[in-house]
Amino acid sequence: MNIAICDDCESDALLARDIIKKSLKNIDVIADVICYNCAEDIKINLFEHKEFFDIIILDIDMPKVSGMELAEELRTNNMNMIIIFLTNHEEFVFKAIEFQPFRYIRKIKIEAEMPLAIRSAVKVIESKKDRQIILNTDDGEMKIMISQIMYFETEKRKIAVHLNNGNKIFVNKKISQMQEMINKENFIMIHRSSVVNADYIKKISDNIVVIDNNEKLIVSRPRYKTVKQQLLKVWGDLL
Repeated sequence: MNIAICDDCESDALLARDIIKKSLKNIDVIADVICYNCAEDIKINLFEHKEFFDIIILDIDMPKVSGMELAEELRTNNMNMIIIFLTNHEEFVFKAIEFQPFRYIRKIKIEAEMPLAIRSAVKVIESKKDRQIILNTDDGEMKIMISQIMYFETEKRKIAVHLNNGNKIFVNKKISQMQEMINKENFIMIHRSSVVNADYIKKISDNIVVIDNNEKLIVSRPRYKTVKQQLLKVWGDLL
């Protein structure tokens, strides 16, 4: 597991690293924990060197590029790693929600809140380990990774499966059969004929979910409250 901490205050970053390492040791998880003191350095490693981090801890208030600005770039580029915001400024929490943070940790409470956040994040990562499924499509059997599926819906008496590469494949199954095959809590039924992978949802409001390609999908009114609760559960508690 790879974890990055980005904080312009070196002492805060080192304290966070020490707490994270201790928390991981207590649950027998091995991870590389790397500290960065500016968002530009972590951007170079992510976008140019193509490194990947399972978890990124971001200080919200940093010079030049803030933690929220970096989070926005990560989400815009479909980087679905877990984001944890770390800050002294509680007033930023409502703005931070827009970027789907897994947790929001107050620096003054870091020793209590960071271990809980890390344990929960590890649990989510373990539960979302990718696997392949084989679909019987109009063009024959096709093997795909579950993480490739953005959403699927009923279309022309078949299931249209929309993939993250822009392709759409048609499967001879029912919605319930697809859900049973995938069997992951991050796939949320937003309508009786539509199921969305929460990893690709970036916003929900006014009976609409917006996914990473900016496509808007309708949430049925009777299901809206339940969908929102399921989505928040998948994203993690924000406070």
